Amino acid sequence: MKRKSYLFLTLAVILVLSAVAIPASAKETAAPAQPAVAAQDAETLEIYITGLTEDTQTWFRETVFPAFEADHPGVKLEILTGGWGTFDTDVAGWITTGDGPEIVYLGSEYAATYGDLLADMDAYLADWEDLANFLPAALETATYDGHLRGLPLLMSPRPIFYRSDLMASPDAPLPTTFEESLAFVQENTVVGDAGVEKQGFMDIGGGLFDAQEFIGYIWSAGGELYNEDGTSAFDSEATAEALQFMYDRRRAVLPTEDTPGLPPIEGTPLASGVVVSGIFPMWNVPPTSDPIWENVAIGPYPAGANGEQLIQVFIDWLSVPEYVENKELAGEFLKFIGSKEYAIELNAVAGFTPVRTDAWDDIRANDPVWDQLLGLAEEYGRGFSDIRASAELRPLIVEQVTLFLTDQQSLEDTQTALKEAYDSILEANGYLD
Repeated sequence: MKRKSYLFLTLAVILVLSAVAIPASAKETAAPAQPAVAAQDAETLEIYITGLTEDTQTWFRETVFPAFEADHPGVKLEILTGGWGTFDTDVAGWITTGDGPEIVYLGSEYAATYGDLLADMDAYLADWEDLANFLPAALETATYDGHLRGLPLLMSPRPIFYRSDLMASPDAPLPTTFEESLAFVQENTVVGDAGVEKQGFMDIGGGLFDAQEFIGYIWSAGGELYNEDGTSAFDSEATAEALQFMYDRRRAVLPTEDTPGLPPIEGTPLASGVVVSGIFPMWNVPPTSDPIWENVAIGPYPAGANGEQLIQVFIDWLSVPEYVENKELAGEFLKFIGSKEYAIELNAVAGFTPVRTDAWDDIRANDPVWDQLLGLAEEYGRGFSDIRASAELRPLIVEQVTLFLTDQQSLEDTQTALKEAYDSILEANGYLD
């Protein structure tokens, strides 16, 4: 969810060919003319992609697009950019009205939201032998009702990073349970007269609460977001355990809401010297060649009493809306950009993790940090998927959980408010009978 900027990749064909008269004498000696692609025969694809840097956009323009165009005469590609602020509105407008890009970049959780309006791409992708090289969790993210609706492009595992050289007990094992994690944060937080001086834990947003992390703790407590009938399970014991853990962890850092937090951090939190542990994407940590990694340990999220440890894996993917006329050409582009070659290049250019496990070999062989991270993702990874009506769920979680964490609302009232509001959202969006 939280993240980056959007960009549009527009595959547009504009071929204007003119017939040139050749004198009869020249025709006898000239080489046979190559068949031309008539303008009316040109295919037009529009592809919308998000979360990639200017360097990555340049890579698409100067490397990927020319190569695809060479293999597919009559097709030309170009990029349009956008932003996260308009993502949900833009995508909902395109997909629900049937008038928009042929390929739409979606975040990890959106198959549940748009699945019915996306094309069944099995006819174009299911027999592709390269699918065997994709991480199963990645393919599941791009699957709805048992059928592929597109192809995963990249993933971002989000483990917990620990600065062992800043830990009060550097040789202590990493925490594995909510109870151990709370004790770790307490032991490694320093609060002085002017406020927090050293913070035992920081979340991806730079604070002490993140909506996606909250969902992750529900899962690691053994819970789910939905009951078998599709209704919200926010009233579960696992949800209560996750909420209480996040509250207690907040109080371990901020004894009261009036306690000043850390001053603004320049650079990455992991390299700040004042953050002992945290959940960060790989684009917000020091380069893996930095010597700091000699003192960084990586681990999964702690587990609740009846749950298991996990690492959330966010998988961005390219979907094909049902309204697309030439689904075969869309599928050809998906397979093209989904190749092992481009998976490795995209990792080098953008720093994102390939969803193809056969693209990991070179990365793991040359980088011990990535080797450890990918091994943990294989062992503990859970895709952040099947989040229904996610655009409305996010602000609901932020609003209600913030009230609880800041002592403005009880645990019981928070769970009740979350369940009632989310059930209403699910019903309004057609998820409940």
